[in-house]
Amino acid sequence: MKLVKKWVGRAGLWLFGWRAEAEIPDIPKFVLVGYPHTSTWDFPLFIFTAWALDVRCRWAGKQSLFEGRLGRMFRALGGVPVDRSGGKNMVSTVVDLFEQNERLIFGIAPSGSRSRTEHWRSGFYHMAREANVPLVLGSVDFARRSGGLLDVVHLTGDVTKDMERIRAVYADVRGRNPDQQTPIRLQSEGEE
Repeated sequence: MKLVKKWVGRAGLWLFGWRAEAEIPDIPKFVLVGYPHTSTWDFPLFIFTAWALDVRCRWAGKQSLFEGRLGRMFRALGGVPVDRSGGKNMVSTVVDLFEQNERLIFGIAPSGSRSRTEHWRSGFYHMAREANVPLVLGSVDFARRSGGLLDVVHLTGDVTKDMERIRAVYADVRGRNPDQQTPIRLQSEGEE
């Protein structure tokens, strides 16, 4: 099955005129940051890239994706539904997943939406800090037509310093709809 997924991933990227670029870090657990998230096309490109690189990943998606007939498919692809209605603690749920697994890659798009918002949601940062795992910065870059893993960030706890590094890595990455890219900053950075 592994070889089939790898072949399907590479073939899917080739059909779209894309390529996968990455060195897979030899890290058993990490939070995979997905940026930018501006189009419905980001998801199939993410899946094809993960398969082409042989990266087995769980990922967060809005609850409505997991309803109806497509729900089974999204769960089979590694999806974990996120209830964004409030009162639910996704961070502790993901931290528990890290504690329960010897190997886990958990992907999340911190913008939380394909539409432009004013800042990233901070859950990805808290998940990595509380689970004591690094961030791996991934992208689907429409300017370069490539999907991949760009860098590993071991969080220091200095939010401003960590976010500056993340911004630097993603500086030239462009989504399908660049005007929809959410600025790479946390709401708490604006309050400092």
